[in-house]
Amino acid sequence: MDEIDVIKRKYHRHLLNFILRLIEDEGLVEDIGQEVFLNVYKSLKDFDEKRGTPFSAWLFITARNHCISELRKRRGKIIVPIETTSDIRAKDKTAEETLIENEKWQAVKTSVEQLPEPYRSTILQSLHGDSLNEIAVRDSVSPGTVKSRLFRAREKMKLLVKEYFGGKGYERV
Repeated sequence: MDEIDVIKRKYHRHLLNFILRLIEDEGLVEDIGQEVFLNVYKSLKDFDEKRGTPFSAWLFITARNHCISELRKRRGKIIVPIETTSDIRAKDKTAEETLIENEKWQAVKTSVEQLPEPYRSTILQSLHGDSLNEIAVRDSVSPGTVKSRLFRAREKMKLLVKEYFGGKGYERV
């Protein structure tokens, strides 16, 4: 059994789930996964664990970068700011639904801005699609600490969103 088989056996399912979250196109996931494994195999000689990056973090960073490249190719390098995403989703909605949707996004945005550090940076990295290991390596903490910060950030955000709406409803955002 060669190195790529060992890597695929250990990471295949997790990597494909990660790619699916980023690409959101089930038809492309397997192809992109194969391309990532091929790129990783070709680049194995460049990986140096002595630099402090675990192999899994390096693998998922490689996958993320490949997904970003694929998205740019397929979408013509169009980057949509978060403020306009609600406008795109609003095309098939009534004015009331659009208003409620925009209000929810504003509540989430405001709650993230109000989070204290390190919770704000941890939740933003998670929302950006970074894995627990990537966040842990970047912040020089354990993955358990990242999980704890994410849990506390989400709990605090629930309270902040509830406060935003006057303590009524909208508990699930």
